[in-house]
Amino acid sequence: THLGKLKRGDEFTGLSRAFIYAGTPSIITTLWQVSDRSSFELMRLFYRNLKSGQHKAEALRQAQLAVLQNYPHPYYWAAYQLTGEPR
Repeated sequence: THLGKLKRGDEFTGLSRAFIYAGTPSIITTLWQVSDRSSFELMRLFYRNLKSGQHKAEALRQAQLAVLQNYPHPYYWAAYQLTGEPR
């Protein structure tokens, strides 16, 4: 999750920052707790899209659009964000 604590004089910090500092080129995080079922669907589609040659940002976008068809409320698909390199 991208949730973190607000520190005085600093921005939100969290696990995502640790991964970026450690050299991970990009990560997908969520902005709130998400449904297990819709997360399963979204990640399955995301990795299928990556495997087919799409860049990470487009693979996530296409997965979100597909999940939107079965789960129209943003709670189920809008929490995901890509941080770092989009390709």
